[in-house]
Amino acid sequence: MSEPFVFDPRCDLCKEPFGAVPCGTAVTFHCRPLATEGFSHCALVLSCEFSGTQREQELPLEGPAGERLCFSATLTAPELPDLLWYHFRFWREDGTGCLLDKTGYRSDGQAVSWQLTVYQESRTPGWFGAGVTYQIFPDRFCRLAPVDPAGLVGRRWVHEDWDDTPEWRPDPDGEIRNRDFFGGTLAGITSKLDDLKALGVTTLYLCPIFESASNHRYNTADYTRIDPMLGTEADFRALCAQARQRGMRVILDGVFNHTGSQSMYFNADGYYPTLGAARARILPGTAGTGSTTGRIPTTPGGASALCQRWRSPLPLMWISSLTPRTPLSAGGCVPELPAGGWMWRMSCRTGFWRRSAPPWRRRPLTAS
Repeated sequence: MSEPFVFDPRCDLCKEPFGAVPCGTAVTFHCRPLATEGFSHCALVLSCEFSGTQREQELPLEGPAGERLCFSATLTAPELPDLLWYHFRFWREDGTGCLLDKTGYRSDGQAVSWQLTVYQESRTPGWFGAGVTYQIFPDRFCRLAPVDPAGLVGRRWVHEDWDDTPEWRPDPDGEIRNRDFFGGTLAGITSKLDDLKALGVTTLYLCPIFESASNHRYNTADYTRIDPMLGTEADFRALCAQARQRGMRVILDGVFNHTGSQSMYFNADGYYPTLGAARARILPGTAGTGSTTGRIPTTPGGASALCQRWRSPLPLMWISSLTPRTPLSAGGCVPELPAGGWMWRMSCRTGFWRRSAPPWRRRPLTAS
């Protein structure tokens, strides 16, 4: 027991199990200060970000471990997904003591806490991986008829010739905006199901289909609508039903951890009737500070109200030419759809696959 640290969450001498844990998991902590420091008590100081609760749990003294003392206790993780922030408090019989956090011992009360992610387990369906998965970029797969981008979010335009070269060069402002579309649709995918079946395809994996200003649709503008250029919800349901008849399943790319500056949540172009964070007034005292809260609106009915409507434990990031990525405590709504599953991207904390939306996130998907 000659390790130089008092606590290191990456070491099984100090914390078991390693890393993030499923809901309800028993997590054991061991703190090992030098005996010469004279500490007689140790407590785990815990703050739960999503539930908003805070508490302390004492780690009883197990006894000496060489030149160190060992304080240990087991914490049961919450039954719902959460982010736990924790540090430790040591004290002596005479009342003196200090905190222990990521920076070491400190006495100023300003702890830099460790993070423990608590997630809900989600099993990969048994059917996935047993056959051939075919990824489809919907805009470029199959166009049955010309599509009209007029009146849609973003300054979109459509190639008349399906064999055109995609626009890859920067615009006069030096930005590659991906606003050129070819007009592939959900109905176009449905029309090719027999060909896909003949190739041995068993799973269709679609790139994002939510409303978006860009052809790749990874900068989602509205999580409650299928992009009208792709079709309607009825078109999507027909695709899933026809695929199922052929023994194929459809999964969607769920990019619920980032959105776009043209989205209804930021509304940089003013397309949506909601205010949007990008158009909100600056909070007093935050202008020029670089604060990530500097553009959260304070006006009634603005983006803050919108974010509260879709409050969730998922992180939401936005991609924009306006500012660097800015986190908000809000999430898009995950609609109830007939797809076989979702593929969750990047930092989503709720698991890799879901057969359907969780109860707290269900909301009808509409399309014009």
